[in-house]
Amino acid sequence: MNENVGLGWPAMDLTQFLLIVHIVAAGAWLGTNIVQAVTPAMMARHGTEATAAWFRTTSQFSRRVYMPAAITLLVTGVWMVLRIEAFGFGTRFVTVGFSMIVIGTILGIVIFAPGGEAAAQAVESGDEGAIKRATSRLAAWGTVDTVLIVLTIAAMAIAWS
Repeated sequence: MNENVGLGWPAMDLTQFLLIVHIVAAGAWLGTNIVQAVTPAMMARHGTEATAAWFRTTSQFSRRVYMPAAITLLVTGVWMVLRIEAFGFGTRFVTVGFSMIVIGTILGIVIFAPGGEAAAQAVESGDEGAIKRATSRLAAWGTVDTVLIVLTIAAMAIAWS
């Protein structure tokens, strides 16, 4: 391998670059899920306004974090499949990856975006029952999404065929 001048790192080909970008996008998705799991309790200590603002912010994650991550995963994933003969579109781990993008998109549109707004409104109204329903739904579906993304990452890491 040729060394890059001044960096001391081995030269990288396009597939390696695509894989790095793919992993970073998956990390953004998983990391955002983890932040969403641990932050609400911390925000609740700062009062109603901060808590409502947090949930409103999370409702925007669908467009600002998850959609770009999903698009990046899709583009880099397809590009890598087209570049690597051993990985076909019918390979299990590729199918799992595509499925996760579809599931994540549906969850973002149907659960997370409206759920964040519902939680914010419930917090602002002080309706404890509505707060519990909204936050419990977000937490349950967030857990499902997180488990699925971890399983997808595992399928990718072992190149489940």
